[in-house]
Amino acid sequence: MKLFLDRNKTLLPRIDVIFLLTRIMTFLVISWFGLFGDYAQGDARLFLVVSATYAILIIIFFASMRGKFDLKLAYLGTVIYDMIFLPLFTIYTGGLDSSFYLLFFLTVSVAAYVLTFYFAFAVTFLSCASYVAAVFSQLTVDDVFSFSIRIGFMWISFLALSYVSQYMRKSEQRLLKLFDTLNMRTSELEKSQAQLEMIYENTRILASILEPENVVREVMRIMGQTLQYGNCALVLIAKNGEYYYRARSINGNPSFHRKAFRVAPTDLLSKIAVQGGAIRVKDLGDREDYDPMNENARSLIISPMNTHGETKGLLVAESTEKEAFSDRDEQMLSVVARSAGLALENADLHKRTEEMSIIDELTGSFNYRYFIQKFQEEKKRAVRYDLPLSIIMVDIDWFKKLNDGYGHEVGNIVLKSLAGVIQGCIRDVDIFSRYGGEEFVVILPQTPQSEAVHIGERIREQVENHVIDAGTSGKLKITVSVGVSSFPENGRSEEELVSVADQALYQAKDSGKNLVRAV
Repeated sequence: MKLFLDRNKTLLPRIDVIFLLTRIMTFLVISWFGLFGDYAQGDARLFLVVSATYAILIIIFFASMRGKFDLKLAYLGTVIYDMIFLPLFTIYTGGLDSSFYLLFFLTVSVAAYVLTFYFAFAVTFLSCASYVAAVFSQLTVDDVFSFSIRIGFMWISFLALSYVSQYMRKSEQRLLKLFDTLNMRTSELEKSQAQLEMIYENTRILASILEPENVVREVMRIMGQTLQYGNCALVLIAKNGEYYYRARSINGNPSFHRKAFRVAPTDLLSKIAVQGGAIRVKDLGDREDYDPMNENARSLIISPMNTHGETKGLLVAESTEKEAFSDRDEQMLSVVARSAGLALENADLHKRTEEMSIIDELTGSFNYRYFIQKFQEEKKRAVRYDLPLSIIMVDIDWFKKLNDGYGHEVGNIVLKSLAGVIQGCIRDVDIFSRYGGEEFVVILPQTPQSEAVHIGERIREQVENHVIDAGTSGKLKITVSVGVSSFPENGRSEEELVSVADQALYQAKDSGKNLVRAV
């Protein structure tokens, strides 16, 4: 059973100093009375004992206030001391006529303030009983009234202080609970503010990233480290409506491998993409419209990446706990989703713009400027690592005659068709560019001259056998002449290699066209 009221966490005034001062004053009064009071001379030893023990009690209480002893035990010790010595002291200082009965009020008051109700009640009862025992032999009918008032005031003091103390403690408990709630809310607000500032800073960084791959990695970093979602994913929606994981993290292990998955129109992801608003699922339960990434997932939050009224994809976060996501999570993820959508759109736009600057619009091959840049890079690599490097130049035979006879529109069809044939004959690592007019050039990294001639012959043969659908102009067939040059056989500079390939091309034309030549 609890003995003391909780005094460790309280807004009520601490009476330690006041109690100590009252004890010191009482000690001085007792000592003065012991020196100058009117009492039997043989009782001097009692005052000496009382004064000495009182002094020791004061010293112990002072040491407890400084943390040397348990303060609660110090209070309990003084209460016990009072119930033992006060009756004796009252007897030896006049009994019923002694004014020291007032010290009982001090004992009752302290008990009512620091002890629980029932223990304080017991202290009050024992104090009253010991006082009655001390003066009972002196009681007369005339003294009953005044004596009863003394006892009554002891109980009134106890009840009043107990009631006030209990009421104030209940009030302060409510107040402390309110403070705890306020501190918790303040802490949450500070955390939210810090997260928001971090997210806005991260989204600012997102806006400056121009590579789609880097945008994806930054978004996953924000969800994993800033928002602390161990299970999350970035889902993109292809132009054909196909859904695929662009990146995902399961139990804190990220993966950036694309993975397509089936999403029906009635599935949750599809509904979110159409509605365009974030959603929280408190309990996945037995839902059949969502297939979780983590088999232990119990709650879910999804936010669409909307840009200009179109949903580009979705940010998904799962938790293994029910009702794990709050309004704040929804707000945070929505901010990240909007920024991620804009960042991906900007990165795609930058990529398309960059491609437009290096891609020949008609044929879809790289343009002359890009050819020069890549040729210099590949040439440096070939020199550094002592690797072979070849280029082949392709020119349409009788193209001017074809243009004059069929018109430029048909000429454009022929160029586009030829570009497709050439691209089908070369490797992914090869760099195919339009050199100018009806001329094309292919850079062949790590390719010796003999292999380059073989590739040139394959192109020539495929073109010769290819039939071009020229629309109203009917079916057409063309031939090409091909020139090959290689490093290091035909020179060390880019200009020399291009010049040799051009010479070989004209040798093929001069030799009857539809030929492959290497100098």
